[in-house]
Amino acid sequence: MPDDDALLAGLRRHFGFEAFRGKQRDVIATVLAGDSALAIFPTGEGKSLCYQLPALMLDGLTIVLSPLIALMQDQVDALRQRGIPATFINSSIDRATRERRLEDAVRGDVKLLYVTPERFRVPGFVERITEARIALLAVDEAHCVSQWGHDFRPDYARVGAIRERLGSPPVLALTATATPAVQRDVLDRLGAPNATTFHTGIERANLFLGVHPVANDEDKVDRIVERANEIGGPGIVYFALIRNLLEFEVELKRRGLEPLIYHGDLAPDERRGMQQRFMTMANPLILATNAFGMGVDKADIRFILHHQIPRTLEAYYQEVGRAGRDGRGSLCELLFCDEDVLIQKEFTEWANPGRDFVESVVHVLEQNRHRWPVMDVQDLRETLLIKNRRDGRVDTALNLLETAGCTRGVFGRGTFELVRAPDRDEIDSWIDDDKRERDLQHLLEMARYATAPGCRKSVLHEHFGFEPLVDGCGACDACVDGNAWLATHLPVDERQPIEGAGRRPEDGLARGDWIDIRHHGTGMVTQVFREGRRTRIEVELASTMRRRKFDLARIHWRRVEE
Repeated sequence: MPDDDALLAGLRRHFGFEAFRGKQRDVIATVLAGDSALAIFPTGEGKSLCYQLPALMLDGLTIVLSPLIALMQDQVDALRQRGIPATFINSSIDRATRERRLEDAVRGDVKLLYVTPERFRVPGFVERITEARIALLAVDEAHCVSQWGHDFRPDYARVGAIRERLGSPPVLALTATATPAVQRDVLDRLGAPNATTFHTGIERANLFLGVHPVANDEDKVDRIVERANEIGGPGIVYFALIRNLLEFEVELKRRGLEPLIYHGDLAPDERRGMQQRFMTMANPLILATNAFGMGVDKADIRFILHHQIPRTLEAYYQEVGRAGRDGRGSLCELLFCDEDVLIQKEFTEWANPGRDFVESVVHVLEQNRHRWPVMDVQDLRETLLIKNRRDGRVDTALNLLETAGCTRGVFGRGTFELVRAPDRDEIDSWIDDDKRERDLQHLLEMARYATAPGCRKSVLHEHFGFEPLVDGCGACDACVDGNAWLATHLPVDERQPIEGAGRRPEDGLARGDWIDIRHHGTGMVTQVFREGRRTRIEVELASTMRRRKFDLARIHWRRVEE
């Protein structure tokens, strides 16, 4: 194994850094000694270096399992700019390019190969890649390996089998958040129960954590606009439901903001475009579902707001950890409404379909073989579900079938095929009777965090297996005043306005203008009262000929063009 001088020389030559951070050196030394390890570092603490530097010093190929295609592209581009031989293989490139890159990896012309776990289900890939000398398997976002984890992805559950097929090379698992139970489960599933664990803790002193109780969506809009105007960008607002995201996009535009949006219903090129704009704009605001953020390396995110409560504390801390990676003060605030817990409970039920439901999905697929090329998820929902057509159990059942190798192709894309129907015993082996209860327990822990009277960071410390903060953290709304903390850690004169904030719909509104107000109809403006950024109006309604006053921030309205 190289000595410290050689490690530092490699660090400077390949990455331009003068010293290792935190426990990077210890993890790298373990990997270079041929041992497996689990590294749990907060977002922005340099997890990737722990396998990138060893890859250059080991004799052979390092395979990196990465969850997102866009993340692979960014990391490979950055490595190539440093002159490091790295590549990726995924569905975003044509077959000829995939085969050429696979040949390069087998021949030894690249040191790092990025792939998704799903790549190992492609016929012939494993047989070809095992011809290479595989020195290390790196598993990014390793919490996905565990069903206890907050972002369970079916193919990650097979990583242990993948490692065996690769000849059981040393494995380095990396994540930002993992409870002791998740840590044990990840290592067991990877076939490395005795691997050394390196945990740098979860403390991020520059993040202020707060919970703001709200009664309804109007309160949420008010708070989002208030925080965006007070703090400035860049900022992220996370949503659990796409329909809420789209509604709030309209509301925020009415308030003079021009947010970006990111969600699963956008086409892939639209999502890439939104992410690229977020990365290149100076002070953007983006409204996103939890699909956004993994691999987003924007160091100066000043605030992260959660429109709805996440399902787990792991998910919440993973998302807020994207703020303040430049070390400056950042606000992380959860807008908490009791009713939102019911939304996440519904998601939990969808993620845990029973055997009978999975059998029903299989039956419908068998009975509609002739329609596979034109069927989509909505067709299955309309056949199987009577009330809630948003029910996500269909998606979960399709994922289970795909992971078990019962299907091929992509459902809804014209390439789907049911290659075999599982029997009852096999379906039972997929259904973890305890998982639903664990998921509900995680949601309860998240709700307790939102309603706890004491230090919020202390709650997190206990959850992740650390000692509670006896004297408090000094950086949450239970310990100090949030505005005072922000004034010290993010002075007003250093804050930058949200990019795109400008003229509001009510700007220029004057006496004599006609407007249409939802639930009240059209009317003529008779008075306009402006107080700072708030605008109130008096309107003579056409339906009653009576005058009423309205706060434009609390109604849905539009101008009536002449």
